[in-house]
Amino acid sequence: MVVTLILILLIVIFMAFFIGLNLSNVCSFWFFKTFTDLPVAVLALIAFGAGIIFALLFIFVAKMKAPPSDAEERAKRKLEKKAKAEEKLRLAKEKQAEKDAKKIKDRKPEE
Repeated sequence: MVVTLILILLIVIFMAFFIGLNLSNVCSFWFFKTFTDLPVAVLALIAFGAGIIFALLFIFVAKMKAPPSDAEERAKRKLEKKAKAEEKLRLAKEKQAEKDAKKIKDRKPEE
C-alpha cells in the first residue's frame, strides 16, 4: 500500500517536471478544427486518455461477445443440478404426503 502510494507520487512528480519543462514546445493539431499553439505535453496527455478510453471500450465489447468462461459454465451447471435436486426432493415429499393421506383415509375409525 505504501509502496503503491510512493510509486504514484513519483509518477506525478515526473509528469509535473515533464510538463513544466516542455511548455515552450508547441504544435498545431487538427481534429475537425485546427488547434494552434497547443503544448506537446497536453497533446500527449490527451492522446493517452483517448487510448485508455478506446482500450476500455474494446475490452467491454470483447467481453460481451465472448463465450462464457469455464467457471461461468460450471457455475451454471451447478445451479441447474441444484434445481433438479430440489425438484426431486419436492416430488418425493409430495409423494410421501399422498401416501400418508391415503393411509389416514384407509384407516377405519375405531369404535
